[in-house]
Amino acid sequence: MGTPLDAASLARRMNTIVKPRRKPLQSRAWMTSGAIQDAFVLLLVERGYEKVSMRDIAGVAGVGLGTLYLYFPGKDSIAAVTVRSWMRKQAAILAQAAMVSVVPRTTGQTIHAVVAAYVQGLLGQADEWRALLYLERRLSSPASYRQIYREFVALFREALVASSDWPVALDPVRTAFNAFSILDAMVEQALLVQEVCPGTEELVGDVECAITGYIRATQESMQRV
Repeated sequence: MGTPLDAASLARRMNTIVKPRRKPLQSRAWMTSGAIQDAFVLLLVERGYEKVSMRDIAGVAGVGLGTLYLYFPGKDSIAAVTVRSWMRKQAAILAQAAMVSVVPRTTGQTIHAVVAAYVQGLLGQADEWRALLYLERRLSSPASYRQIYREFVALFREALVASSDWPVALDPVRTAFNAFSILDAMVEQALLVQEVCPGTEELVGDVECAITGYIRATQESMQRV
């Protein structure tokens, strides 16, 4: 048995495993990387992670095995990059929904726009997201998970404070963190735990109710102090 790795050494080794070998800089390289990730997701849904091989991914992506290894050192690397890429796409969807229109938008309207966009983004590709979310729990480092989570919270915070009737007495950082935690937990668990995932409108309504109830209760608690 070898010498146990300390935390720093383990982190360096994991980074070597999952870090892509070649960062795509040109459009053709981006297309190749995207095709590899698309192939991985397709196979992940069809077969499960353990039954997917690098050769399988290369075949579905339409690239040679040697080319695949030029981009990624192994399956864990493809998985980590793909999960992060999908999270970034979901963040972009949230950012688009969070944009304040020319007409002032109330807090309730803001919450509806953000919640609807987030729910539709995940339920619109439910099988793919379900497989990726299970995998994300296996591969993501705590630092990586915290980073992307903070980005989602920041987007929610910016949307809330831009609302025309945002109650200035509320702490926007705390409120946004708790509101997004409600949204993220309810949607992910609907996908991962429930045997029959609720419909989009039903889930949007449930999440909106939970978030607006939390904000209302917080305001009432502050008024009693």
